[in-house]
Order: sequence, then structure tokens, then C-alpha cells
Amino acid sequence: MAKAPAEDELVEKVFDASQHDAVAEAILKLDPEEAAFFLHKLEAALRKRRIMIGGYLASMFVWAIGMVVAFGAYALVDGSMGYALFFLPFLAVGVVLYLFGWWANRVGARALPVPAASVEPPRPAG
Repeated sequence: MAKAPAEDELVEKVFDASQHDAVAEAILKLDPEEAAFFLHKLEAALRKRRIMIGGYLASMFVWAIGMVVAFGAYALVDGSMGYALFFLPFLAVGVVLYLFGWWANRVGARALPVPAASVEPPRPAG
């Protein structure tokens, strides 16, 4: 699996409460293009973190429901393989965490959209 791209240093400082003043000063010094790039990176980092938190919550929900189902099925199964049912909730949690992590990495690595002003209209042939 490919390694996830690291967040920008300035974006990482935004999440540190002791660095807010330094980040605000640094943002004021940026050119408009650099500020747009920083804003894109910051929004991607926030979306990525929101997706990851949603993945953690979804995995806890899947685990709880899976364990209830496993206990119910264990009570109904007569045999020595009933204990194997308790591995299934953990397998489901692993799948949920993997999928949410994959999704968060894709969202966090999106390329910066090209501004409409920088795209030149096609020239007539002639």
C-alpha cells in the first residue's frame, strides 16, 4: 500500500492551539495564490480528519452490533465452533477502518483545482 502524503507543516500547526498566533501571522504574509493553496490544504486536512473520526465511530457501532449478534448466535449454536463467531466483529471492524482510511487518504491527497482565470481560452486556428 502506498504511503499517505504528509500534511504541510503550516497545516499541522493549525491544529496545535499554542501555534495559532504564529499561523495567523504567516497566513497574512502569503500571496493570494499561496493563500488559496494553503486554504485547499487546510480544507483537505479537516475533511480527512472528519472522515477518520466518522470511521472510528462507525467501527465502534459495527463492533457493538457484531458482538450482540455473535452472543445471540453463540447461544443458538450447539457445537464446538461457536467461539469462532466472536472473530467476525473484529474482522468487520478491520474492514471498516481500512475502507475509511482509504477514503480519507484519497480525500487528503486531492490535487489543487486549477483556477478558472489561469485557463486560457482556445485560440482560433488560422
